[in-house]
Amino acid sequence: MPRERTVTSRRSSVLTNPQRVVALLIMALPPRGARAAEYVDSPYRDRSAFSLILGPGASYTELIDSGDAEVVKGLDALLDVGASFTVGYDGDEVFVLIRGSLREPDLSLVGGFRSVFGDESWQSFVDLGAVVHPFSGPWVGPRVALGLRHTFSERFAVYGGLGLTLGFGSGLRADAEGFTGLQWIFPVGGSE
Repeated sequence: MPRERTVTSRRSSVLTNPQRVVALLIMALPPRGARAAEYVDSPYRDRSAFSLILGPGASYTELIDSGDAEVVKGLDALLDVGASFTVGYDGDEVFVLIRGSLREPDLSLVGGFRSVFGDESWQSFVDLGAVVHPFSGPWVGPRVALGLRHTFSERFAVYGGLGLTLGFGSGLRADAEGFTGLQWIFPVGGSE
């Protein structure tokens, strides 16, 4: 018995290809007036903050100047002045510091991202960033640091840690640092 063939045209479907594309786009768009999901728990809404930072530190530096290939080693006292701004809902921060040096009067710019771990008054953090020494080199390089922060209130916190910096430019430079600081925290945005 021969099989009957049924021929269907592509146009017999309910929607044509351009109509399908338009229908998919309409379904993908959010309803009018819809907003992104937001946390309503007040601790999360109050996490946006701007901070002023002030703190002393110490470093051990070894550098090889490209001009005379002489190795310079030594301890140095540091003073950091800067600011940070929280990003996201975990208390992570973007920070910028101006760092003064006592051994050879010099200023450097330190910036980066601080990832904070923990929700209690004691928190640990990791800094990933860069350091620029525009006057004494110039030197530019990455910076990695680990530390602890203790929050006394919604407005004040102290922190301390250890960091490593590499510098490239006018030769090679390596810094090992210990740092401390005080953060004055100012909430940004309104809470109801």
